[in-house]
Amino acid sequence: MERSLARRLPSLYALRAFEAAARHLSFTIAAEELCVTQGAISRQIKLLEDTMGLPLFKRLTRKLELTESGQILFPTVRHALDDMERAVLRVGSRGASGILTVSALPTFAMNWLMPRLPDFSEKHPSIEVQLITTIRAVDFVRDNIDVAIRVGRPRGKDTLQSAPRIDLMMADDWAGIRSDRLLPDQMVPVAAPEFVTRHGLSTISLVSKVPLIHVGTRANAWPDWFKNADLTVPDQPGLVFGHFFQALTAARAGQGVALIPKVLVDNDLEAGLLVIPFEPPIATSGYYYLLYRAHHWNLPKVKAFRDWLSSTCGLAEAEDELQDGDQ
Repeated sequence: MERSLARRLPSLYALRAFEAAARHLSFTIAAEELCVTQGAISRQIKLLEDTMGLPLFKRLTRKLELTESGQILFPTVRHALDDMERAVLRVGSRGASGILTVSALPTFAMNWLMPRLPDFSEKHPSIEVQLITTIRAVDFVRDNIDVAIRVGRPRGKDTLQSAPRIDLMMADDWAGIRSDRLLPDQMVPVAAPEFVTRHGLSTISLVSKVPLIHVGTRANAWPDWFKNADLTVPDQPGLVFGHFFQALTAARAGQGVALIPKVLVDNDLEAGLLVIPFEPPIATSGYYYLLYRAHHWNLPKVKAFRDWLSSTCGLAEAEDELQDGDQ
């Protein structure tokens, strides 16, 4: 008698429901992710538990926990679903083509990425880039994105305690996320040339006597900059904006001195709209990174963007070094 080759597996839908619920430790969030009701998730989990003959979750009053059996099953199911998704994506897009959804910080997208994207499109005409701008921490499932550009330090990377802080979170959950370092995050004070002349900003100590422009997403930038420069933090009001592009607009209009990442202000410096009254730039505690799901690292459209971005950032850093050497 031939041995049956039928696989003894629960339904794929039940396994998907279990993986999402185990990852979030929430039936409600799992239901939102899979676009079903919470009751549907509960029924699928119950079906899976009945099939296996043991509980997978501890249903406590206000929280959900995995049982020992659930903890054993979860990583295996997650990796299996990742492998299945990767295989389907590879078969569906054997060449570098399709829609690539990129999430980026607003000012980085406007001032750095968008001026360079035509070069990517010229080299990869079959890939359509959809650009989303946000400062939210990355969640690939929630946001339905392929890659993201954020600034900070990935989990497990040492933070430079003496460097200016970065207050933004890069990701809510680092499980299954890879990161490629792109560019250094160096803060520089910038102002309109007329403003510098009008206020006689000839030495670094004078910056504490003029209006300062602050950005809400880097609330500690100016205090950390003064501390790094061995100067007393001035106790004076200033302009506060929600994003760097707003602070740059105010600086161009001669409303004060703004503290901006150098990668965001290079175009204004080259055009003479802004100047750096004091050198050198001060490195913060982080870098700009490209984030993507680990099991998508070699997906053709993701790999094409990763390779292009790595090459483009390398050229940008080389140009900065040449400019610094000419000064």
